[in-house]
Amino acid sequence: MKRRRKNLRCTALALMAWGAAVPASWAGDAARPLSYKEQVVLNSQTFLDAHPDMKYRKAGWEAYKKQDFAGARSEFTKAAYYGDKVSQAMLGEMSWKGQGGSVDRVLAYVWADLAAERGYPQFLAVRERYWREMEGSERARVPSRGSALLLEYGDDAATDRLSRHLRQHVQRIKFSSMTAGPPRQVSVVDYHGGMVRIDGRKFYSPMFWDPVEYQAWQDAQWKNPPQGEVDVGDVEPVRQVEQ
Repeated sequence: MKRRRKNLRCTALALMAWGAAVPASWAGDAARPLSYKEQVVLNSQTFLDAHPDMKYRKAGWEAYKKQDFAGARSEFTKAAYYGDKVSQAMLGEMSWKGQGGSVDRVLAYVWADLAAERGYPQFLAVRERYWREMEGSERARVPSRGSALLLEYGDDAATDRLSRHLRQHVQRIKFSSMTAGPPRQVSVVDYHGGMVRIDGRKFYSPMFWDPVEYQAWQDAQWKNPPQGEVDVGDVEPVRQVEQ
C-alpha cells in the first residue's frame, strides 16, 4: 500500500498550547517554522518584558502544565488585560471545566466571546459550542455578567493599553541607544542559559513593536492557523497471538 501524506489542522486546544510560548511563524511566511534564533528572540526575557500579553500567557501556560490552575488563572488574567485572545480563551475553558475555581459556564461564555472578538475561527467555534450547551437561564445572565468584562478586557481598552506599553518600551530603547536606530545586535539568553547574539533589525522588527503591525501579525497567525504534514507509513500485517 502506498504511503499517504495528510494535512492536519491544529485543534483549538493545541493552538492554545502552541500560542503559549511563541507564535508559529513570522508574518508573510506562515508556512515556515521558526528558526532556533527566532524562538530565542520571542522567548527571551528582554522581549517578554516588553510584551506583557505574551509574557503572562507563557507564565500561565507553564502554571497550567504543572496543574497549578489557580496560578494559571492569575497569569492568564494578566495577559487578558492586555488583550491576549489565547489567554481569554483559556480562562473560558478553565471556567467551563472548573479548573482553579468553581464551574461557571456563564463566565466561560463571556471569556470565549472576548477571545472571539477578532474573528479567530477556532475561538468562534468554542464560543458557539458553549452557547449551544448552556441552559436558557444561563444565557439570560450573559449580558449582565459580560458588560463589566467587556469594558475592562475588550479590545477597545486592552489594545490601547498594550499600545502604550509598546511605545513606552521603544522610547526607552531609543533614548538608551548611542544611535538614532536600534542596536545592530542584541544579546539575549537562550533556553540553556547561554548568550545568543540576534540581528537587531530582526529583534526590533516593526511587526513586534508597532502596535498596528503587531496586532496585524497576530491576526495573520490566528485567522489562518498553520497546517502540519504527517507521513503515514506502509500498512503492516499484525500477527495474531494464539490464545
